[in-house]
Order: sequence, then C-alpha cells, then structure tokens
Amino acid sequence: MNDLKRMGLAVTLPELERCARWLKAGARDVELQDICEPEVMDGDWRGVARRSAELLDGHTGRIGVHAPFSNIAIASLDSQIRAVVQSRLNLGLDYVEAVGGSHMVIHSPFYFLGHALVAHQTTLEAEIALAHLTLAPILERAAGLGCVLVVENILDLNPAPLLRLVASFGSPHLRLSIDVGHAHIMGSRGAPPAAHWLSQGAELLGHVHLQDNDGTEDAHLAPGGGTVHWPGILRELRASQTDPRLIVEVVPGEVEQAMRWIGALETDQT
Repeated sequence: MNDLKRMGLAVTLPELERCARWLKAGARDVELQDICEPEVMDGDWRGVARRSAELLDGHTGRIGVHAPFSNIAIASLDSQIRAVVQSRLNLGLDYVEAVGGSHMVIHSPFYFLGHALVAHQTTLEAEIALAHLTLAPILERAAGLGCVLVVENILDLNPAPLLRLVASFGSPHLRLSIDVGHAHIMGSRGAPPAAHWLSQGAELLGHVHLQDNDGTEDAHLAPGGGTVHWPGILRELRASQTDPRLIVEVVPGEVEQAMRWIGALETDQT
C-alpha cells in the first residue's frame, strides 16, 4: 500500500527557486525538466544543473529528470536519426549525473497507435526491435548511474503495446510511466480510462505524471482543475506495490495550486 507521502512536483529552475524548501521538507519526489528546453540543451545546462543541485542540497527524496523529447523518436528506422536521438538522451543522462538523479523520463514511440493507417498489428515487434537498437547503450549507461528509464504514454490508445515494449527489456532499470492527463485525453478517442492504465500497468509501473485537463487538450492543470476522475486514480495509486515516483506535472501558474492539492490530500489521509 502506497501512502502517497512522497508525491512531489515537476519543475524547471524558476519554479524550483520557489518550492525547493517545500520539496525538501517532505522528502518529496522531484523531477527537473530544464534539459527539455532547446535553449538549455544547447546553452549553459551545466550552470542550470549546478544551481538546481544547490537548491536541492540536503534533499533526501528522489530526484529525476525529464529527457529531451521534441522530435525524439526512439524507434526510428533511420540510423542517422537514431544517432541524434541517442546523443540527446545521453545529454539527459549527463544532466541526471550532474543533479544526482535516479529516474529519467522518455516518451513512447507509439505516436500513431490506433490510427487507421498505423495500427501496429504487424509492425509492433519491428518497432520494439528498433527501440532496443536506440535504447540499449542508453539503458546500459543509466543502469551504471543507478538511474531508471521510464517510458511515458503520449498518444497511445492502448496500454498493451507500451507494456510489451517495457517488458521486452527485462530490466529493472526500464519501467513504465503513466501520464494520467494524456490517458484522459485519449479516453475521449476510445482509449480506456486513466485508472485502467494504472491497473493494467501495475507490475511495471515506475513513475506517474499527475495532471488535469478537460479531455480536449494537454493543459497540465493542477488536479481538480479539469475532468479527470481523481478518486479512481488515487485508489489505484494507493494500491500500487512498486512505489512509483509520483510527480504532479503542471504549468508554472498552477504550481501553488498543485502544492495545495497535495497538502489537502495528505490532510485527508491523517
């Protein structure tokens, strides 16, 4: 049974400046997302990482990083594209190493799952094999750093292919990430409810992004600001046996509301 007391936030440096003390006081999960930004990737990322590490000095909770994701296709057929993807994911691991991280989020390769032209019925094994080509050296390095790669649902309409991808590695250093808000949006397009994703993925679950929306766009609102059915989500999370990282991932203007929601959740449990 998970008491949810580790639940924390996804932040970039400006938000971390505001809430580092709160994160440290509760030994909360934290996910640093600065390296996703192109201007940071190709700029002074070491300085950003150094400042983030300073703010989290003494933090006894789990620290993670969101890897670069824009145009990053982990199942690319093109070997030259694959090399670029590996370079960007290695940059993410450089950031993990700099801040003492223990997880790194990467995105699902199944962008068109459920599309009439790309149903993955005959191509799934080939796509998984391509993902192995991309991720094998990344996973080896991550394991050496004590870092778990977590693969997040994006436009996936069905958890089964993503579960097969994660399970195919047979590694404790590659786990499933479920973004509740993404699952909720795809639910309006025929996908199962978000809570179903959590129950189906329970054995492989390593990470959860919690965010709200109205089912039409990826708004990243604080829980309660959209139409996600939170009682079902929280019931599944409390039943979790894998102690996943629990990250509330909201836009900067929603951070304080997210902190209040987490605080209220903890009060309700006492």
